[in-house]
Amino acid sequence: MQEIKKILVPTDFSENSQLAYRHAQEIAHRAGAKVDFIHVIPMLSYFHKSLSNMQVPLDVDKELYPTVQKEALHQMEQAMDDYIAEETKGEAICRIDRKPSTSVAEYAQDNNYDLIVMPTKGHHKSTLMRGSTTNKIVRHSSVPVFTVDEGLNTEGLKQIMIPTDGSMLSFTALPMALTLATIYDASIIFYHVQELYGSPLDSEGRDPKKSDEQNIYEALISRLDEYLAAEDIDNVKIARGDKKFSDQFVISDNASSRRINIHTAIERAVSAHLGIEDYAAEHADVVVMATHGHSGFAHLLLGSTTEKVAQSLSTPVLTVKPDENKLSKK
Repeated sequence: MQEIKKILVPTDFSENSQLAYRHAQEIAHRAGAKVDFIHVIPMLSYFHKSLSNMQVPLDVDKELYPTVQKEALHQMEQAMDDYIAEETKGEAICRIDRKPSTSVAEYAQDNNYDLIVMPTKGHHKSTLMRGSTTNKIVRHSSVPVFTVDEGLNTEGLKQIMIPTDGSMLSFTALPMALTLATIYDASIIFYHVQELYGSPLDSEGRDPKKSDEQNIYEALISRLDEYLAAEDIDNVKIARGDKKFSDQFVISDNASSRRINIHTAIERAVSAHLGIEDYAAEHADVVVMATHGHSGFAHLLLGSTTEKVAQSLSTPVLTVKPDENKLSKK
């Protein structure tokens, strides 16, 4: 599992930002973490030049930015007082940068955050896709990004969906999913798409006496076992269930253990991202996805699929970027 001790909440002070405040507080409360807020003021290079050309007697660096920073810090501190409990409250950070999304991603990485929590949309709301700043942070961040909306209740996170093409990289979403499942006492759904041309797992250990779905299911469980062994996740084992497609993770913690229910869903769909969207809308409270993946035939290329899902999925998404060193090995 992945430990969560530091949470970063980017904010533009919009009404939607309050959704992220609530979820960050709930996760911090359950995980024993601290919550920091960050606001990035866009650097106004055009404004700089315009004032210089107009010979306006205003020093942007010494007069404008400090005033804006002071107000932003005040707003963040007020929001933290309103939404973040004293025992989980961290600090308010205000930065000035040409690219706010890159600034947030870099700050999170440089300061060893475990999770970024932010709304799907900021000031510029859209019913079709996540906000552009959110998408850019998802794309650039090496820290997991949890995008939330008004449809996710902090008390009602019970079904966590992990789309997988069976690759080891697609399973890198599992440690964070296990952490969320433990925090919220939730179940995990592994979702695999058979596209029009089949599945990359079709030819793997095929038993002619079993259906396509059953063969793929067995191949996925076998791959999952391989992932746990390869990553030395010794305290997590798979306990096979009596019913097909239903199993459990058994997580050992010193002398005690706990179980997390697993359901494996295998469906046919025209495309991976459409299948993920349709299934998630009916069955999942949150989708946890690796931002890179691979398959033998590019049936489910999680790099591009994740971006499509992160842009258009109505269900909250938590994206996890695998270690770059591991990307080159698998």
